[in-house]
Amino acid sequence: MSRGTKVTAFFLPPLPRRLSVRYHPKAAQIETASNGWVRRFLGDCFPSEAELLAYLRQRNGLYGPLVSPNAEESRARDVADWYQFVTIIDTFAADRGKLGASHDGALAEFATIMNTFGTDAPPRETGPFGSAAKDLWRRISPGLSPSQVRRFTDTLGAFLSGNAVEIRSKIADIELDYETCLAIRMDAFGCEFIELMAEYAAEVDVSDLCTAAPLTELHRDAMHQMIIVNDLLSWRKERIHDDRTNTVRVLCHTEGLSLQQAVNRLCAMADRHERAYIATRDQILSGPLGTRPDLRAYLEALDHVIGGSQEFEYLTPRYWGDGAVWDGTTYGWVSLTDPVTRFLSGDEVSDQSGRTDFDRGNCVV
Repeated sequence: MSRGTKVTAFFLPPLPRRLSVRYHPKAAQIETASNGWVRRFLGDCFPSEAELLAYLRQRNGLYGPLVSPNAEESRARDVADWYQFVTIIDTFAADRGKLGASHDGALAEFATIMNTFGTDAPPRETGPFGSAAKDLWRRISPGLSPSQVRRFTDTLGAFLSGNAVEIRSKIADIELDYETCLAIRMDAFGCEFIELMAEYAAEVDVSDLCTAAPLTELHRDAMHQMIIVNDLLSWRKERIHDDRTNTVRVLCHTEGLSLQQAVNRLCAMADRHERAYIATRDQILSGPLGTRPDLRAYLEALDHVIGGSQEFEYLTPRYWGDGAVWDGTTYGWVSLTDPVTRFLSGDEVSDQSGRTDFDRGNCVV
């Protein structure tokens, strides 16, 4: 692979979509209210009103209603606000003009957030992120068991630690191998709180099973599927930000694959992980553990997390450019040079004379 060759386009094959997708009945109201929460608690994080509005146009407030469609409305709203909070941290960590500018600076900010999170949090205000963290703790922790409360703190710490590693990798110009990348992504992607928020949405506690087989196998395949699908659908954005912990980039830079080869391999891997997840889930449901109503409710919630997350990634302008509007298409040619892009069919590509970036032979890194 030549690092100097410009990435221009790739063809995204159909990704697996075997898991159900539902929108919360109050999805619109929850999205609107969550956007108001962002403005109230985190608006001052943005350098300008224009940047705040650009963020809100990404429709991140819809992620919660998609991954918790069966939750009681107040819990679905809590989930929505939680994901807005971590998404803004992720956004700023990827930006070298914000948290991503300094590994030590990011660590200091992350330490402040953790110092405001939990029952021993000091009463004083510690900036927008700290205030938002305290509000989320106040709302969510009463609905958790003691074991889940401990996990709640641990999951945020793991997420912030993973983001710090990503920042250091980018600043130090470190190229990662696939396994190392996935290990970092498991933290930075928030895999532990994804599982916990699914429990919270379903109003159950399966802490006793989370570190034992077969749930560890189930979670591994579920999270790997989500990471790979996210890396494929977010590649346009993450390429712009020179993200080092994206599996598309890793396969190209460390294994010498062309962009199209990397995409094809990851699509196949996402399919295998989803099939393995479903097989393990069905095995659990048909076995002794399947008699537990709390576990059955959790597994249904996790189905919605996986399916809803992928639905969101198709529709958000966060990945396709400010102003993008999803038309329901889920595969096709993707330009990496257009300010706003969408999936194009072969006929549409052939109609665009002069678009050499869509030539199959040029779809390489």
